[in-house]
Amino acid sequence: MMSQIEKSIDEKMVQMGLADHLSRLGWVWAEDETLGRPFESVFLGDDVIKGLVSLNPEIAKVPTRAEEVLSKLRAVLLGVRNDGLVASNEEFVAWLCGRRTIKYIGTDKDVQVNLIDFENPKANTLRVTTEATFHIGREHRRYDLVLWVNGFPLVVGEMKTPKDKNISWLNGATDVHNAYEKKTPEFFVPNVLSFASEGREFRYGAVGQPPELWLNWSSTTDVIMPPGLPNMLRSAELLLTPAMVLDILRTFTLYSSRRTANGALRTKVIPRYPQVEAVEAIVARCKDPKKKQGLIWHHQGSGKTFAMAYAAAKLRHESELDAPTIVIVLDRLELIQQTESEFKSVGIQSLKTAETKDELRALLKNDARGVIITTIFRFAEAGLLNDRSNIVVMVDEAHRTQEGRLGLDMREALPNAKFIGLTGTPISTEDKNTFSMFGDMDDPDGALNHYSVERSIHDGATLPVHVETRLVNFHFNGDDLQAAFDQLADDENLSEEQRGKLAARASHISIVVRDKDRIEAVCKDIVDHYRARIAPLGLKAQVVAYDRATCVAYYDEITKLLNQGEEATVVMTTVKDDPQEWDRWNIDREQEATIKDRFRDINDPLKFVIVTAKLLTGFDAPIEGVMYLDKPLRAHTLFQAVCRTNRRWTNPITGQQKLHGLIVDYVGLGKELAKALSTKATMKPGQNQEDVEILLGELTAEVANTISQFESVDKDASVFNQIHDAQQILDTIIKRDEFAAKFMRCQGLFEFLWPDTKLRPIEESYRFLARVYASIAPNNSADLLLWQKLGAKTMEIVHTHLTGITIDADKLDKVAMDAEVLEALRENGLFPEPPKLGQPAPTALEVLQRLEERIMARIAGATGIKIWKSLAERLELLRLSRISSAAESVEFLRHLLELAKDLLEAERADDEGRINEIKVIDPRKGALTQIFEEFKPQGVPVVIESVVEKVDSLVQPVRGTGWQTSHPGDRMVRQELRLILKNSGLPPAGDLFDRAYAYIRENY
Repeated sequence: MMSQIEKSIDEKMVQMGLADHLSRLGWVWAEDETLGRPFESVFLGDDVIKGLVSLNPEIAKVPTRAEEVLSKLRAVLLGVRNDGLVASNEEFVAWLCGRRTIKYIGTDKDVQVNLIDFENPKANTLRVTTEATFHIGREHRRYDLVLWVNGFPLVVGEMKTPKDKNISWLNGATDVHNAYEKKTPEFFVPNVLSFASEGREFRYGAVGQPPELWLNWSSTTDVIMPPGLPNMLRSAELLLTPAMVLDILRTFTLYSSRRTANGALRTKVIPRYPQVEAVEAIVARCKDPKKKQGLIWHHQGSGKTFAMAYAAAKLRHESELDAPTIVIVLDRLELIQQTESEFKSVGIQSLKTAETKDELRALLKNDARGVIITTIFRFAEAGLLNDRSNIVVMVDEAHRTQEGRLGLDMREALPNAKFIGLTGTPISTEDKNTFSMFGDMDDPDGALNHYSVERSIHDGATLPVHVETRLVNFHFNGDDLQAAFDQLADDENLSEEQRGKLAARASHISIVVRDKDRIEAVCKDIVDHYRARIAPLGLKAQVVAYDRATCVAYYDEITKLLNQGEEATVVMTTVKDDPQEWDRWNIDREQEATIKDRFRDINDPLKFVIVTAKLLTGFDAPIEGVMYLDKPLRAHTLFQAVCRTNRRWTNPITGQQKLHGLIVDYVGLGKELAKALSTKATMKPGQNQEDVEILLGELTAEVANTISQFESVDKDASVFNQIHDAQQILDTIIKRDEFAAKFMRCQGLFEFLWPDTKLRPIEESYRFLARVYASIAPNNSADLLLWQKLGAKTMEIVHTHLTGITIDADKLDKVAMDAEVLEALRENGLFPEPPKLGQPAPTALEVLQRLEERIMARIAGATGIKIWKSLAERLELLRLSRISSAAESVEFLRHLLELAKDLLEAERADDEGRINEIKVIDPRKGALTQIFEEFKPQGVPVVIESVVEKVDSLVQPVRGTGWQTSHPGDRMVRQELRLILKNSGLPPAGDLFDRAYAYIRENY
């Protein structure tokens, strides 16, 4: 029964509390009905006219001109039913931002119209109203909270009651999206954003944005707050200040188009809070004369391209930077068009692209202002292009292509520029260090702004990625294999050295991966797994094969297994010497774009995209639900690849939401995944410049001494003639050995100093020496000829003796029963007859099957249904166990024996008519207890049983409701679990939370 206190906490209380809070942020509160606005009007007419007069000298001179502007604005409102809400909103935002002009009656010149004072937000008329009423035709709507700027309704808030646990912000967001925007779209034409709250959580979204994609607003420096009024008020004070609302309107609003099966779809995009933080940090760094660089470290999928677009727009408005040049540096040509389109949608007009070296040099040398989009490769050997200090270079995917000569060339071309790197996967190794290239020692974590994986998942900006290991087992008959290999070697009269080289080549992983039987097994498992687990959700799959040859083999095999209405394709790079049958995979950029669009379309039959290198990074397809990984990947490449599946997606047909990405691992990448996820910020010290000068001097002397013997060689001749003349000078083995020794000294120094640009004066001489050395160095042609002659036969021998290929998903059928456990089972009558001599003992899987048969037989009876279902659930949990070590095997057998004993006791009680006396054991509580015992911090005095009871009480009410299939339900369980842990003195994040949540999600 609801208490009197709970009854008093209603929607009105939250609404008025938030209105009062907003009034302290700079908004003036008023009841809507006191402002004299006709209910059919979208605007507060007096405020609009006041703003027009104060911001436009032409109207101040002739006040009647305000009506000319108002008629233009009303025309945008009236067109919404034909043009659509997003298109009308885009047009109205252009008016609000001062990007439209008008030719007043009796004048001959177009002049800019200003509706809002962006430079001084407090100079505008700022109002917050409750219960704003709007009538259009038969539709009468009342909006709980509206924020008005100069008479325009820029923000709409929908409040819900906090006392009904079945109602949340999602109901409010659904009302805004499905009812208000559709039935009264005129009121939302000027809208910057809308928000919804029930007093526990706060979410916001743009016009046309589905409710499930609305996000929270927070700060990367705040602790993650549990649901409640403090959480709601904190979000409001961060997002709903007049300055932030107007900044989002002018700087952080863009409109993006994407191709769909029904044509181009225009959507409005507003920022996430980490993007705003990143932009503010970038602007502050660019205005700091003492700092040269900064790193934005945001998790993959959190919108770094849009962050660059927002930053460019913001920098262009900064008068202190005096019309800066902003250079956007990409690492792939295919991104230029996409990036250009997104930047234009922010309203950046002076936008140029430099697709060639000459175009880039001309733009920078001619002191072009505005935004230039190019690639890192256009800076190669560019020399000094511009030494202005108000140049800002923003580098996308800053962990790539920056450590070598190209990165130094770029810095030499723009010596006084500010360099901002953006990445989701910074590298911190001996030879590559993103923090040293872009970070600053004074920045926490080496980054201007860091948006972590954990915070991104908590916010719902990205999804967690789960990994399912399905290792490929096989067996080599070692003795027979060695005998067959020895026979081949004897037949060919191979020396011991040749035998060793042939065996080494044959033992490479690619030989096993390309085995026909292995390919068939993996492809069948992929298709079976996809149909059972992924296809019912409407999601699609990416398959990562070992190499290009394996891509083609996988395509052939997967295609055989597909049903009508299912297709696969290959996306890979091809070269002129490839087999002719690979010609069909030689596609251009436009064809590749078509494949991407088909893959993103739920109605398109293309279900599988098979790759080996392409599309592992930078490919954004939220519909991708699973990546089948059959290739060893490492470090940032592995991390970026698995993040292809972490985008949010809702099935447009069923409304079902994707809750996590899935990686199916066929090669055992657990340790590499752990490494990829554990990047730590470490600033690598640069080379000591004194040491560099000394070594450079040594190298210069060595090169000069070594090349002196080739003075007679014409360096302007063809490379062929140069090599010919050099080899004539080195006409004896002794001379060649002496030259090789000298060159190796040069090579060691050169590689140590590379890519230092001080090497340039001697690079041509060094390259000449390197060509000469390569021409006389011993080659491995004998090894190649040996493999060309015997490689096919060797591979056939290996493949013939590679047998017993299976996909190992759980290993239960491999767990042999311990003798004592088996004896205990026999004593309890479960396996009464010992196996015959030579017959293997039953496996764990067989024991489970025997127990299941007995439980099912009892469930069919009329009594004790709860106890039998409880036993069945415990059995199913054991069946889902993954056994990967001896310790896990022992633990599994212990639980199996406990289940068997409990089953026997229940059977006896049932036979004796006292089944109701048997206590129902909830397997979930036992498993949760085990998790808490294993992962709770040492020395923490916690009564585990009490914590488990609280957790069980949390999730039992929602068990079976499908909470796992909705973001609100999923988020509620996460937040409540964190709260229980925190209140119990346990860490609300880390291994304990992760393991407990994973168990609850799978089993409640």
